[in-house]
Amino acid sequence: MVKRVLVLTVGLLLLAGPAWADAVADFYKGKTIRIVVGYGPGGTTDLTTRLIAPVLHKYIPGGPRIVVQNKAGGGSALAANTVFNNERRDGTVMAGISSSLVMKQARGVAGIKFDGRKFNWVASAFRANSACAVRTDAGVKSFADAVKTKKQLIVSSFDKGGLSHLEPIIFNAVFGANFKAVTGFPSGGAQRLAVKNGEVNGFCTTFQTMASTEIAMFEGAAKCCRVLIIAGATKEDHPLLKGVPAAEALAKEQGKSKDEIAMLRAMNATNQISIVHTLPPGVPMDRVEAMRDAFVKAYNDPQVQALAKKQNRNLQPRRGDGVAKIVGELLNTPKPLMDQLKALIAKG
Repeated sequence: MVKRVLVLTVGLLLLAGPAWADAVADFYKGKTIRIVVGYGPGGTTDLTTRLIAPVLHKYIPGGPRIVVQNKAGGGSALAANTVFNNERRDGTVMAGISSSLVMKQARGVAGIKFDGRKFNWVASAFRANSACAVRTDAGVKSFADAVKTKKQLIVSSFDKGGLSHLEPIIFNAVFGANFKAVTGFPSGGAQRLAVKNGEVNGFCTTFQTMASTEIAMFEGAAKCCRVLIIAGATKEDHPLLKGVPAAEALAKEQGKSKDEIAMLRAMNATNQISIVHTLPPGVPMDRVEAMRDAFVKAYNDPQVQALAKKQNRNLQPRRGDGVAKIVGELLNTPKPLMDQLKALIAKG
């Protein structure tokens, strides 16, 4: 009897797969999926979304049409809030946003009108590390030089409390650097254009962006910048990082406190789920799972991989269930550490 029940159960599970796929395909057939990108055109989130958009339909059952909409504001908070609260919850609308918004929720930042625990996270594109760079004519040759001279280095940033703002103020607090973050830039493209035009001294973003989208800023005829410091306990073997300190290793070498090292880690944690896409709450789980599978397959598509290689991008997709786990850990960051970060942001 037990054997018969087991055989029946296995048979039902085998039948469930095709039925699940058919239901998703029936829903998506003839429909359009809209991806709301939380930044303006030309930034890393926009470019990464548009990198996979042409092939994504191949991996979603039913082959829906894919369109990308830019909705910049609040370091992608506008897009996140809109998709969470105001868009359809049927799997036809999703957001492409910054994972730094999770830290903003953890800090209780005003303007965050979503709960990261309730988003249906689809996938992230990169596992990155924060870094800060300055123009070669900024008057400093290294991070040690910047700290020693206390020279003020004005860096372009998206919004207060976002990653491009957190990086410089935490490096100031831990190491005694003198970065000044100017907020209000609507996209990564605008942030870096200000550096190229000499309006500011530098910028902070992920090193992966520096080594791919903006590689021309660091080598070749248009070279204008150098990397000063990169987050993390270790760094990859890359020509742009020769002589550049890894922040956690430097902090330990200098005898910084456990709290200071914890702040460096918290700052960089969301970069492990860099460039993230999410569906709102309430989407049927069969569609969520299908979308998670589709995004990972799209990132690994030969056409996408070939283009990524040309752009020096090392795609390292993480499926949405893995993203959700990291989000949960970040939202459980101890309150004393969050209070320290809040104080730094208010000051900086």
